Amino acid sequence: LKSFYFFLSFLLNREFDIIHCHFGNIGEFGITLKNIFPEYKIITSFYGADLSKYVKQHGKEYYQELFHRGDLFLPLSQCFASKLKELGCNEAKIIVHSIGVDMTRFVSSGRNYNKRNNIILLTVGRFVEKKGYEYSIRAVAKLLEQHQDMKYLIAGEGPLKKNLVMLASELKITKNIEFLGTINQNEAIELYKKADIFILPSVTAKSGDKEGTPTVLIEAQATGLPVVSTFHSGIPEIVENGKSGFLVQERDVNTLAEKIDFLIQHPELREEMGRYGRKFVEQKFDIKKLNKRLVEIYSNLLGNSQ
Repeated sequence: LKSFYFFLSFLLNREFDIIHCHFGNIGEFGITLKNIFPEYKIITSFYGADLSKYVKQHGKEYYQELFHRGDLFLPLSQCFASKLKELGCNEAKIIVHSIGVDMTRFVSSGRNYNKRNNIILLTVGRFVEKKGYEYSIRAVAKLLEQHQDMKYLIAGEGPLKKNLVMLASELKITKNIEFLGTINQNEAIELYKKADIFILPSVTAKSGDKEGTPTVLIEAQATGLPVVSTFHSGIPEIVENGKSGFLVQERDVNTLAEKIDFLIQHPELREEMGRYGRKFVEQKFDIKKLNKRLVEIYSNLLGNSQ
C-alpha cells in the first residue's frame, strides 16, 4: 500500500516525460496510464515470457492496443524484434536493446585454463522447465563414465528442484552433483571464478515459455568461462557458436555431452573461447555502454516529439 501511494504521488507530481514499462504485460498497464496522462511517452521492453508464454495463453491479438498506442518497443534481441513484427508491431517503433553486465564486477583475471582433472561444471538459474536442467544432468551422467572426478554445481531454487534431485539419485551421480540453493550475485561471481565450463541447456517449455537472452550466459563469458548452451530464442545472439562456446539443439543430450567432453579434453580451446567471450561481452554487453545508449534512445524519442 505504501508503494502504491508513493507511485500515485509520483504520477500526480508529473516530474517525468517517459514511462518505461519492463515486460509486455506491464506495457498494457502503461497504456492505462496514458489514458490519464496522454502527454507522456510509453516505452515497453520485452524479455521472454511476455513474447512466448503470454502470447500462447492470450492469443496474437493480445498486444494490439499496446502496439498502436505505445511509442517505442525495446526487445532484447533480434529474435524478439522479429517476433514483435510478426505480431503486428510497426517496425519503425522497434529498437533492439540488450541486457548488460557490470564489467568491473565480472572479471576474468587469474583463471587456470590448464586443468584436465577435477573439472567443475556450473549452472546458475531457477529450477523451471525452460532452463532444461534435466538434459544437463543426463549429459553429466554420460560424462562421468570417463571423468569420474568431475563436479557439477547447480545454483538456484524453483518448483522442479525436487524432481531434479530425484533424477540425479536415479542416475547414481549424487556424489558428483551439488545443488547449492539460492545464491546472491557476489556468490555467483565466486562460482564463475571457480568453474571451468558453464552450461545452460535452455528449451521451450510445454507452456510455450522461452528464455530471452539469459544474463547468466553473459556473466559467465564476462568472467572468461567457455559456455555450452542451445540454439534457443535469443541465445545465438549472446553466445558465438564455435568462438565463445558451443550451441547444440534443444534436448540433445548426446551432443551436449560431446561438446562438454571436447572442452574438457582441450584446455587450450577453453582458454581461447574464454578470452574471446570476455572481449565479445566487453564490446556488446557492457552495462555502461548500454545505459548511455538508453539515454540516447530517451533523448531521441523526446526530441522527435517536440
